[in-house]
This record gives sequence, structure tokens and C-alpha cells, in this order.
Amino acid sequence: MTQRQIARRVVVGPGEGGEAAPENARAERRSVRRRLEDAAFADAFERAPEVLLVLALAQMVSAVWLGALQQRGPVLLCAMLALAGLVPCALGHRALRRARVAGAPRERLQRLRRRWQRCMALALLTPALTLAADLLSAGRVELEAVVLLVLVSLYVAAVWAARPLLGSMAAVGAAACALVCVGLGELRLALSLAAAAMLALWLRHQVAAVWLRAMRARLGADDLSASLARERDAALRAQADAHRFVATASHDLRQPMHALGLFVSSLEQRVQGRPEASIVRNMTRSIEALEQSFGAMLDISRLEAGSMEVNLQHFALRDVFRRLHLHFAGLAETAGLGLRFSPGGKSVRSDPQLLERVLGNLVQNALRHTREGGVVVVARSTRTHTNIEVWDTGRGIAPEELPRIFDEFYQVREGARRRQRGLGLGLAIVRRLVRLMGHTLTVASCPGRGTMFRIGIATGALDEMERATAASDTVPMPLFEARSILVIDDDEAIREGLTAVLSEWGYEVMTAAGIGEALVLADEAGGAIDLILSDLHLADGEDGLDAIDSVRRRCALPVPALVITGDTTADEMRRVEQAGLVLLFKPLQPRRLMAALSRIDPRG
Repeated sequence: MTQRQIARRVVVGPGEGGEAAPENARAERRSVRRRLEDAAFADAFERAPEVLLVLALAQMVSAVWLGALQQRGPVLLCAMLALAGLVPCALGHRALRRARVAGAPRERLQRLRRRWQRCMALALLTPALTLAADLLSAGRVELEAVVLLVLVSLYVAAVWAARPLLGSMAAVGAAACALVCVGLGELRLALSLAAAAMLALWLRHQVAAVWLRAMRARLGADDLSASLARERDAALRAQADAHRFVATASHDLRQPMHALGLFVSSLEQRVQGRPEASIVRNMTRSIEALEQSFGAMLDISRLEAGSMEVNLQHFALRDVFRRLHLHFAGLAETAGLGLRFSPGGKSVRSDPQLLERVLGNLVQNALRHTREGGVVVVARSTRTHTNIEVWDTGRGIAPEELPRIFDEFYQVREGARRRQRGLGLGLAIVRRLVRLMGHTLTVASCPGRGTMFRIGIATGALDEMERATAASDTVPMPLFEARSILVIDDDEAIREGLTAVLSEWGYEVMTAAGIGEALVLADEAGGAIDLILSDLHLADGEDGLDAIDSVRRRCALPVPALVITGDTTADEMRRVEQAGLVLLFKPLQPRRLMAALSRIDPRG
């Protein structure tokens, strides 16, 4: 059975590998043993400079002691042995460190490692051998010094030696010294050296046991850390896959939903005054609920992925409030509620798009939970800050529920109903966006009387403007003068839906599926195109920005243009913004399209 076959069978599952399971167990034990040996060597290698320093001091003490007794021969012998033992150790340590840093092959590292270990073993035994040789002519005082130095060197050897060989060699050296003492008749010194040998063996055993337990714990911690890292990477990959799935699914679902909303809007205009009008209105509300849910999920996905960027700038609140009023006036009128905006006269420093989304969520939430009365959005300015407050006359929020209203998927209970329409993401998105922009958010509520949300924003640097008057409670549908619009979209259903809606609003609509058809229509119209409405991504890799630019060059005029897309990635949004175009997202409610068209001034 080849190694390839063994690996394949092991991957299939446990119990299916025949002899592979015992072989894998043995391989795992060998791997653990090798890891322990490598860790032991690494530990000893790091301690080597300290050990060499202790041995050098031991040699110096021995040389000084023997020199004080005027024994020049042992002094020279001690110095020569010290150089013979310590210098190769230092050179071997340096060579091995360089090889490890350079990432040398394992075979070369093993050779250097064995050579360096032999040098260290010799250096560990030199104090004992030097002083044992001097015992032949030593006196009583020198014998006691020998015992002291041998014990020091043996202790250092026992502490350092993770490998059994080195500790055993230290014990053998002490035993040899003991035998020499026996031959000289120094029984007490022989017993002391024998005890030192046993102490060295015991210390080596204890240090090795403690070291093995520590290394096993460290290896276990390393394995656990690696396992957690793999699980973390898998979780991050799963999260990234989920974000990509949500973005892709959102884009694919936005296309038919966008077309459906256009068709239903056109149908709603045609069945006014007929019994089927109530059914169409219910369809419209259901589509709007789906659009809100998709928008909320997309916002959460982008916030989780960190792909939502903030573009802080100084701007007046008047335009933001006007767009919000145009968007929610019909909903408020249908519910029989008042809706008033008071922008004040100062500018703010914020992201206009994100701030409009935050206020839109708050106004929508206020209208949803208000049965009578109305909603007021007012900006109160101080010298340094502007507070935007959203007031409603709804049922209010109980004190015990206030800490949870900004949690994801949490919905305030209302009466006997446990859940309201939607996913419960609106206020969670509000909190995240406010935090992303660096603003403050507070809420106050009185049960039975209403709720107030306040956003604190730094005041902008624009000049003081004339206070804008409050907008009227309702905004009638504007009557557009018949103008020509070129719609560029590769989806036939969307082209038909936009044609139906725009035609009812009084536009002359031309539709094209790509750049080639758009240029043909521009030639047929003689360049008389007042507005371009284009998708961002067209079929066959064509780009909506390129289509707009081509039509403008063919018409020889800077024709105003709107870009509609289901792609909400930061790069695409930045690309459209750099082109100086208005960006709208699918699914696009007809009233939002109407508000965008009302801000376009054809021909500049």
C-alpha cells in the first residue's frame, strides 16, 4: 500500500484504512517525540550561554585556587582544558545559531547540533577531570575545594541536561573522582563524590521530568492554539462566504423585485377607482416591506464586512430634510398622520447619505408606531453642535425595553401582537451608522405619550443660512413636462417596467439593452435626449458608466444621468461618485425615482 493510498483512505474516514490507523498512530508518536527532542534542544541551546559562563567561572575559581597554592602545573592544565572545552562550544553555538537563522536544511542542522552537544558534554566534564587529576598531589584543603567545584559543575550539568546522556556523563565523572579518592584513602571525600554523583542523577531525573511535563503542556497549548487559529480562519471564511452570498443573492433578487415594483406601480395608476385598487395597494405595501427587509439585511452585511465608508463633509440639512419629506409624505398622508420637518439655518459635518439613511429609519419607525398625531423632525443648533430630534406621538417605549431596542432582531411589543412587520434591524442599523460617523445617539420615551430620538452632530463650517420654513404636510405628485429619457438596462422586464412608469409620468421613453443600441437611438433622436437612466452592469461585460459617456459624446452634450444598480460594494459606489453621477439602488420605489427626477435639471 503506497503512502498516497494510505492518505486517501485515512481521509475517507476512521476504520476504513486497514493498517493505516496503527501506522498513523506510530507516525504521530514519532512526530511528538521529534517535537519534544527539538524543543529540548531549543531549550538547551537558549540556556547555553549561561552554562558556559558558569563553567568559565568554575575554571577561573579553580585556576585562582591552585595558583594561590603555587601549583603552576595544574594551573596551566586547567587553563588549557578550559580553552579546549569552552572555545569550541562558543564557536559551535555561533555556527548553529547562524544556520538556524538562515534556515539551513535539517540534515546540516543535525550535524551541527551533534557536534555542538559533544563540545558541551566535554566542557561540562572539564572541571571534574581537571581537579580529579590534581587529587594525586593535593592536600586536605584542596580536596575540599575539589568537592565544592565538582558539585557546582555537576549541578549545572544536571540543570542543563535535558538529554539523559549528558546527565549520565556528569554522574560518571563524579563517580570516577570518587574511585580516585578511594585509591588515595580519602574515604570521606569518596563518599561525598559518590553522593554528588547520585545527586546529579536525581537532579537530572527531576529536571527532565519537570521539563517534559512543561514541554507537553506547551505542545498541547501550541496544538490548541493552532486548532483555535484554524477554527477562527474557518469562521472568518464562513463569514466572508456568508457576506458574499448575501451580496450576490441580494443583487440577483433585487433585479426581479425592482421590475415587480415598477409593474405594480404602473398597475396601481391604471386601477384607480376600481374594486381591484385595494388589492394592488396591498401588493404595493408587501413589495415595500420586502424592499425594506432586503435593504436592512444588506446594510447589516456591509457593516459587518466593514465595507461601508464614511464621507464626512459640510452641508446644509435643508436638502436632506426635503428628500425625506418627499419620500415619507405619502405614507404619512395615507396613515392620517402629520409630518413636519424643521431643518434650521446651520450646516452640519456628517455623511449626507448615511445621515439620510439614519433619519429615514427613525422616521419610518416613528410612523409605524404612531396611530394618531404625527411625527416632527427638528434641528436645534448650538455654537458647536446640532441636535437632530425625531419626535412622535406614539405609544412610547417601556423603561425596561429601552436598553434592548437597538439590539438586532428585537422588536417592541405592541398590544397583543408580538411582532411588527419587518426584521427588527432598523434601530440596530441606526446605532451602527451613528457610531460609524462619530455622532451621539440618545433616546427618551414616555409610555402613552411618545418617543424622541436625538442625534448629536458637530456644526458645520458653512455660512449661516436663512431658516427654512417647515414643509407642508403633503407633497402632491409633480406634473412633469414631456421630456425624453433613454433607459439602458440589459433586463427586459426592468426596461418594460420603467417604460410603463415613466410614460405615465409624461416622459418619452427610449430603451436599449446595451451601448450599441443606445448609440443607435441617440442617432435616431438627433441627440435630443434629456436624461439617461442606466444600469451599472450590462450584459457581455459592458459598463453603464461607459454607456453614459458614449451617449454623451454622441449627443455632444453633458446629458444628465442617473445610475441604478443592485451592486452596493464600496468600490462601485466610489466609482460612480467619482464620475459625478447620482446613484440609486434596486429595488427602487417609484416615489424615490420621482424624487430623484425632480432634482434633475435637464440641460443643466
